[in-house]
Amino acid sequence: MELLAPAGDLQSFYAAVYHGADAVYLGLQTFNARIKADNFSAENIGEIVKFAHLYHVKVYVTINILIKDCEVNDFLDLVRTCVRANVDAFIIQDLGMARLLLANFPHIVLHASTQMGVHNLSGAKFLADFGFKRVVLARETKLADIKLIKQHTNLEIEYFAQGALCVAFSGNCYLSSIKNGNSGNRGKCLQLCRLPYQIYHGSQMVAEGYYLSAKDLCLMKNLKVLADAGVDCLKLEGRLKRAGYVAQVTRSYRQALDNFNPLHVDQEKAKISELFSRGEFNEQAYLYDNFNILNPKISHHQGKKIGKVLATEKFKHIYKITLQLSEAIGQNDALRFVQEKNQFSVGVGNVNDLGHGRVEIFSKQKIPAGCDVFLLKSERKEKVLSDYERHLLVDFYFSAKVGKLAELVANHGNVTVTVVSENLLEPARTAGITAEQVSKQLSKLNDTKFRLHHLECVLDNVFVAVSVLNDLRRKAIEQLESALIEAYNSELPQVVETKQLGKPLLDLPQKNYYIIEKASDLDGVNLKGFAIIIAPNIYKRAYIDDLVGALLRKGIDSQLLYLHLPIVSTEAELELLDEILRQYQFGIVANNYAHLRWVRQYKTIAGLGLNVHNDFTAMTLHQLGCENVIWSLEKQQVTNCGSALVSGYPALMTLCHCPVREVYGSNCGNCRYTEQLIYQDEKHNRYHLRRVKIKHCYFELLSEEKYQANVNVGKVYDLRSIACNNMK
Repeated sequence: MELLAPAGDLQSFYAAVYHGADAVYLGLQTFNARIKADNFSAENIGEIVKFAHLYHVKVYVTINILIKDCEVNDFLDLVRTCVRANVDAFIIQDLGMARLLLANFPHIVLHASTQMGVHNLSGAKFLADFGFKRVVLARETKLADIKLIKQHTNLEIEYFAQGALCVAFSGNCYLSSIKNGNSGNRGKCLQLCRLPYQIYHGSQMVAEGYYLSAKDLCLMKNLKVLADAGVDCLKLEGRLKRAGYVAQVTRSYRQALDNFNPLHVDQEKAKISELFSRGEFNEQAYLYDNFNILNPKISHHQGKKIGKVLATEKFKHIYKITLQLSEAIGQNDALRFVQEKNQFSVGVGNVNDLGHGRVEIFSKQKIPAGCDVFLLKSERKEKVLSDYERHLLVDFYFSAKVGKLAELVANHGNVTVTVVSENLLEPARTAGITAEQVSKQLSKLNDTKFRLHHLECVLDNVFVAVSVLNDLRRKAIEQLESALIEAYNSELPQVVETKQLGKPLLDLPQKNYYIIEKASDLDGVNLKGFAIIIAPNIYKRAYIDDLVGALLRKGIDSQLLYLHLPIVSTEAELELLDEILRQYQFGIVANNYAHLRWVRQYKTIAGLGLNVHNDFTAMTLHQLGCENVIWSLEKQQVTNCGSALVSGYPALMTLCHCPVREVYGSNCGNCRYTEQLIYQDEKHNRYHLRRVKIKHCYFELLSEEKYQANVNVGKVYDLRSIACNNMK
């Protein structure tokens, strides 16, 4: 399997390459989902790609956000710069932009971002037909679905193996956007999921902790399972993490892939944990049922426990803290002190060694005696990791004969270059040059990325100046480096540029819709001019039979009925939905690309789940067969066609784990789900859960604050209510 490492800055990029990545993914300063990282620029991307290709490492550029209409030209300019720099592939979320790139840059290689939410065979088939080469599967993808995708498509499969795990379904988290105006789909997520929450049942608090904070992922023990399922690429998360972390996770997974030993897995996990982990790892992701992904006790880097605080005393204007440690610390390290619920973080300055594991440090904070000491960052260890360099081995073949030009042949792998001296060689007046003298000069490669592996010399009794050897060595290395990069680039698809597509002229109907869960939602509502979108919480034929029957008795035309399809569903669950659709033959609201399998069979509306953010995406979906579009919740300026949600309680998160089980410790045989379960954050924002059930249960997190918008398009009213028990 390909090992794909993150690079949020230059130091992390070098760490990934040197420690064994087969490929690196990175973003430029715009249009990527880690906009807070240092990232790279149009000015240095060319040199970055050259460096990677010299080491035979691929570069994938992330353009994995939703694009505004006003940004399209700048977006194309950025891609054009990367294409000219010979980037290997682009990771993309926006379907309209994918279509635009395929039209503008024939043979461009596109990877579907995990933000596209593809997690089953139907979604993967859609992408394959559209023109994608690889799918970065949603983290929520089941093992059985991975196998189906591999068996029935030619797509490469990329799967997250290590790092931070979003609690919400990929690409469909709007919590940060709706509550704070910072969209995760635009690279600005505020990670509100990492905050502490109080959990209420009605007015009674039943739990408290980080109940939306997922454990970090570590699938090192499951590498064979993933390989056997058909995963082509293991993805490591971490574009916002330090270079030392990137170095360690890349190194650990490189060793595991090259020489897997179950006995070494725990050792490598421990090394990674020291650099960053939120306590216990999630070691199976969503691959199987009955998973547990949360750690309600901690949401930040825990660090390694290394001792206790013995004493704290006033020292001038600060405090002198005496520690008993099992591990040495040094300047610029970072420590956390923990005593029950109290935590203090301190950067280490001067360290006085008192002997026998006792040290003194100094801080402006008064740290209580008895605190446990955790090492968050070791400057020394991370420097060792980030300073490591991997060199390329070169073989030299040197020939020096009287009356001929000196010749130096340099070889690495399958690439060979030859350089010669400017002047013919003359016989030596005394002793000729020796192999030892040649080796001494040709080995001086410390200012290059190469190191001498093998040297062969063919020598007459000939004089060769040291300056000639140095010049030959310099020219040979320069030409070899260029030849290696050229040889790599010659194997890339030859992407060409064509004329840009003009801005599409949309002509979507401005239709009005009501979204309902039960027939009584329509009581007292004016139905004239509205179609009805049924969004049941149970996708079973008997349940929908009753609901449809009640609607028909209200006199609603069956031609005006649409079934709101759930954002998440395994391929087996899609087959159940197919049975329902074949029975009723009403329209559908597609909320995942998998649902476009039915676009030619049933009237189809592109729903909120597809994140339609610009005219190009709307036009693309319309041309695929969608009769209408419901614009993304995050689109600020809606064109005057199509439809948009104007009122209701949309799902701000879709959760694939069972929050009820996490809170109560219950199981499916003893289900304790209730609509009265409420999440409340430190600012007293309150959120309710709505359960959706097919074969599995999925949950939607809804704000108690009603969503309201005023747009000049077709109106969508979500009439589904939430349980509101006001807590004083």
